[in-house]
Amino acid sequence: MLSTSMFSALIMGLVGSTHCIGMCGGIVSTLSLQHQSKYVRSIWYQQLIQLAYNAGRISSYMFIGLIISLFTSSLLNQLPDPHQISNYISGIFFILLGIYIGKWINSFSWLESAGQLLWSKIEPIGRKYIPATNLKQAYLFGLVWGWLPCGLVYSALALSATQIHLLDAVMVMLWFGLGTLPALLLIGNFAKNFRTWVQHKIIRWVLAVFLIAIGTSQIAGYSIFPHGTNTNDPTHQHTLGHSPK
Repeated sequence: MLSTSMFSALIMGLVGSTHCIGMCGGIVSTLSLQHQSKYVRSIWYQQLIQLAYNAGRISSYMFIGLIISLFTSSLLNQLPDPHQISNYISGIFFILLGIYIGKWINSFSWLESAGQLLWSKIEPIGRKYIPATNLKQAYLFGLVWGWLPCGLVYSALALSATQIHLLDAVMVMLWFGLGTLPALLLIGNFAKNFRTWVQHKIIRWVLAVFLIAIGTSQIAGYSIFPHGTNTNDPTHQHTLGHSPK
């Protein structure tokens, strides 16, 4: 069963991926059209190309989550109640993400500006793989794409950073990435109509309010998510067969 953090990451990806439509939609649409017009005749191979792009992107999310957790997990182990801290941090970032998705305030502008410095160094590498004519090139381009500065990704990384165990941090980013996958695959196949619908102001506002409600509930300690195994909870050790000392 998914932990609360992993389920939170999945919901964050699913709901927040409306933002991916605006930021990554142009990339996906362009890549899809390139394959349809130049290189790929089989519709099934087009789907594999899209999956390879996204597999590379999600791989980078998991790697970044691992790197950040290497620094944060030891700090969390020093705290008396890491589970509560995790709820507070994830709640704050859910609220900021809601404001961001609603386009009321760019609550991640400073993080995206910082990320842009790194992106300017990495982005030229990805150009070598466009247009990708095989799955390997598509995956490698996805690895680069995963470093694109994005407030949505930074929200997920903040949740990942609250995990005590490295594997949990990586799994949070995996489930977040899987949450963003449906929207980006739909862009590739029904680019114009889907982007127009999901970017409608009312849709964005409804999703933004939903994210803010999630964040508020997290901070208040009344998570609206089902309570799976919480690996940040010290009592989780008992469920693994360890008795308290």
